[in-house]
Amino acid sequence: MPFGMIPRKQSASSALLLGTALTLFSVAHAAAIPTETPPGVTIIEGSDTVAWQPAPAMFPHGTKIAILTGDTTKPGPFTLRVMMPAGSFIPPHTHNLDEMLTVISGNIQHFVGQNIDTTQQRALGPGGFVHLPVNVPHAIKAGRQGAVLQVSGTGPFNMVYVSPQDDPRNTGR
Repeated sequence: MPFGMIPRKQSASSALLLGTALTLFSVAHAAAIPTETPPGVTIIEGSDTVAWQPAPAMFPHGTKIAILTGDTTKPGPFTLRVMMPAGSFIPPHTHNLDEMLTVISGNIQHFVGQNIDTTQQRALGPGGFVHLPVNVPHAIKAGRQGAVLQVSGTGPFNMVYVSPQDDPRNTGR
């Protein structure tokens, strides 16, 4: 018999053995999948399961927020989503942390600088991303359909407006 050839009887029994082993492995592996989420793990199955609530007073009126994970008032990582109504505007402000911002839906104009007149402006759509180091002034204007943004950082989260008169907490929203 030529080198590398396996007798037909041995080949069939090897295939049966291999098939049985793969089936047992698949069954054992499938049985090991947990049915409950372990402590500390956050899973959100889709955008329709995000729990929206009115945003804190530091945000413009009509803005909604959803905390996906973490606690924005305490030290540690967090991820939140911000739902901005169509045409809404968050004037120039800074954060006390590095901010990672991703556009989930809609579109925004993102401005970097102390004021809108002397700034760098970028149009961002779904998937657009911005990383802002601590204390970099920036502003955001939602497009005609509004926008949903995802923001991640390491808390606690704070927002300070460049001009105090722009802060909704000072203007009654």
